[in-house]
Amino acid sequence: MAIPGSIGVPAAAVPPAGDLAQAVLSGSFSAVGPGDPFSVFGPFNAALWAQITTTLTVTAGSVAATLASATGLANGAAINSSVVPPGSTISGLSGTNFNIALPALTLWGLLLSNGQITGLPSTAWLLGATVTGPGLPTAGLTVASIPTAAIPPLSNVSAQPGVPGVVQLSGPATPSNPVGVPQPFRFQLAAAGLAAGVDTGAIFTGAGVTFNATVNLERSFDGGATWIVCNVGGSGTLAQYSGAAVTPVQLAFGEPERGGLYRWNCIAYTSGTIKWRMSCTAAAAMSLGLNQLS
Repeated sequence: MAIPGSIGVPAAAVPPAGDLAQAVLSGSFSAVGPGDPFSVFGPFNAALWAQITTTLTVTAGSVAATLASATGLANGAAINSSVVPPGSTISGLSGTNFNIALPALTLWGLLLSNGQITGLPSTAWLLGATVTGPGLPTAGLTVASIPTAAIPPLSNVSAQPGVPGVVQLSGPATPSNPVGVPQPFRFQLAAAGLAAGVDTGAIFTGAGVTFNATVNLERSFDGGATWIVCNVGGSGTLAQYSGAAVTPVQLAFGEPERGGLYRWNCIAYTSGTIKWRMSCTAAAAMSLGLNQLS
């Protein structure tokens, strides 16, 4: 945990799952009003984006999928959903129908001469995937079956570290790795790895997903009593972002003064789901309140 900030200042927050930053503060806008202040010393990131949430329906063994509503969505939009692999995007959108463009996953494992890859940290989505890597043909083999499904470790339970997975490839292999040394394998996912499912809260993001609002990035030198709109570049351009022309926004700043406060502030709002995030990492995560250091 980071050192607590001054009263009323969220110095840091526990990052969400999959977020590797050490100090993270995030929120959303659905009306005019300020976001929470973030106490910063050193480099940090600030991001602002729009997202659309709708129902996603997936058919087993098929990349064809449907949406309850496709308003505001376009090809290439990223999909965050429990029923598709992380990294999937929209392709061939027509009305509320589209194809899931599947990503590739790189996983470390041990290749055996019988065509099995063992020790995989995950086997989710891998059935039917084309596999390339050390000891495999250039054209690759496919995952024919999953003899042992990987079980992730239980958080903070050392006695249950999880079970590594095993996949069976469609042909023989020639291991090139020293005994017991894992190597990276690329799995290009395929339709066979998809199961039927419905997600009523699927999240979509991308350059075509926008909001109708105006949001400032602001800075305070006096503990939050006075807020000043930040500038970007050397020409005095205000860090003010309005709608489709500028979203998403991703900025990297450096704060040289201890206790500098930053916030996103929505000054005009019409529509859209607006998300924001600020973060620091590693030695840069010196997220301190004004009264913490002497």
